Amino acid sequence: MNEYLTVDPRTAMLLAIADDELITGHRHGHWTGVAPSLEEDLAFSTISQDEINHADVWYSLIASARDPEGTGDARRTVDELGLGRPPEAYRHAVLCERPPRDFAYTLARHWAYDHADVVRLAVLADSEDAEIAAVATKLLHEERYHVEHADHWFRRLAHGGDRAAGELAAGLEAALPEALWLFEPLPEEDQLIADGILPAYSAAMLVRWLEIIAPALEAADLGGTLPADVQMSGSNWVLPESHFAEQGGRYGNHTEDFTEDVWPEMTHLYRAHPGATW
Repeated sequence: MNEYLTVDPRTAMLLAIADDELITGHRHGHWTGVAPSLEEDLAFSTISQDEINHADVWYSLIASARDPEGTGDARRTVDELGLGRPPEAYRHAVLCERPPRDFAYTLARHWAYDHADVVRLAVLADSEDAEIAAVATKLLHEERYHVEHADHWFRRLAHGGDRAAGELAAGLEAALPEALWLFEPLPEEDQLIADGILPAYSAAMLVRWLEIIAPALEAADLGGTLPADVQMSGSNWVLPESHFAEQGGRYGNHTEDFTEDVWPEMTHLYRAHPGATW
């Protein structure tokens, strides 16, 4: 599957989005059967399924572009995209691959990630690529339920006493620096902008995200959890361009949390039965 190591800008962008969703869904699924309550067991199981389904939808756009006449097996191509690539061909942000740790960290990551995803979908809903715009518009409605769930828990922990707020703060301090990498500039992003496929640069989406999460953190007395690189310039939140000097997950650079844990577990059955259909 080395063909996915070098792809066109549109495919690279779609892989980044789909891989974020797939790996996030996989990690959320670890709470099935062990969440702190039956309600949250069901909630995270549902969110996990949603995210994996959203990944499937994004992979389907790549599959259809590779076979515009519909002469091939689209389902096999989607499965191949999700489960048949080597680890270095995945383009998700490193945040998505981190272990669940404790429930407070999971909630902090959930809050940071889903707000970022809603920002991204709202931008892509204005894409000049009609297929991308249609998918983004549809998924935006579903993702808002994820944000409502994340916001509920953010408020509950932030105002739940010293212990709960402290655990949330620890989770945010771990999650937020890596959440910035959800907005790592995409390969050939200038071309995506010029072609109208991506309506706004990743840097602009990062600012939109910060405009949402920073006031919420300040209002909850958690402003100290913002990464040190994030600063105010006048009335705008900014992040130095040098922050992304080294290439991260969008370019296939991952940690052992992915290469030695998520990827082997997630792809085991697919690799054990090559060519199987389900």
